[in-house]
Amino acid sequence: MTVADCSGGTFQGIVESPSVQRWLRSAGLSSASEAERADTIDLLRALCEFTGKGPDDLVGECLRTTKSGDRTISAKGRRRAEETIERFVESRCLTGHRAVVTANKLRGFLIHNGIFMQGPASIG
Repeated sequence: MTVADCSGGTFQGIVESPSVQRWLRSAGLSSASEAERADTIDLLRALCEFTGKGPDDLVGECLRTTKSGDRTISAKGRRRAEETIERFVESRCLTGHRAVVTANKLRGFLIHNGIFMQGPASIG
């Protein structure tokens, strides 16, 4: 999936992505209100536009293939993803609690796709 699949007036292209489907099921967003689901998916779409990458690519960049051919989490890839999320949040001029919540929603996308991530706690 390319960034072109993430843009436009509907959520259809991004929602069909395997990584997004996994996220929606695993995080319970399939049963969330339409407005909540749309806001969360729109946030992911904005990250896709910011990075120029589709959701499956965002997950794939956090993985690497070992010498034995297994797939595992890439520490460098995960660190780049965390930095990208932080830059994205900063680009939206978000601060405090709102910034943490926004970043955590995006980390959740990666977490529900098997990428361990942990951001700062939000109290408030």
